[in-house]
Amino acid sequence: MRRNASGEDRANRIPWPPIVQAVTLAAAWFLERISPSNLLPQDTWVRAVGAALFIVAFAVAISGIRYFRSIGTAVDPTKPASQLAQGGVFAWTRNPMYLGFSVAMLGLALLFASGWLLAFALLDPLILQKLAIEREEAYLTRRFGAAYTAYCARVRRWL
Repeated sequence: MRRNASGEDRANRIPWPPIVQAVTLAAAWFLERISPSNLLPQDTWVRAVGAALFIVAFAVAISGIRYFRSIGTAVDPTKPASQLAQGGVFAWTRNPMYLGFSVAMLGLALLFASGWLLAFALLDPLILQKLAIEREEAYLTRRFGAAYTAYCARVRRWL
């Protein structure tokens, strides 16, 4: 088993994804309270699209979590990976949990007509890519070598 420069067998020391997403939600909520965005329409159809988007995206994220558990690898990004996830939802996106939770935030933005959440939700994937995904990809390349490289050639990072 290969280790990173500091000798650890993990991608990150800090669980960035839940932190980034919690900060995103909290910041949007706070800003909506002190300075409502009034950017998005509050039409019933917009809210319905938001609710549907949230439900589908959340289901994608949960599917990724369940698949990790079914193959016995860690869901926590600060723990070592024991298996390379390639089946289930991982057959069409390398990051179903990040994709699902990021798109779910877009759904919430529409559902609650929050321009602040919409703006932050659009930034969320970029932040996740820098703080988590790039580090995880480097780790998985070290950990699984050619198998991970071949997987990356077959499956896109997001969609």
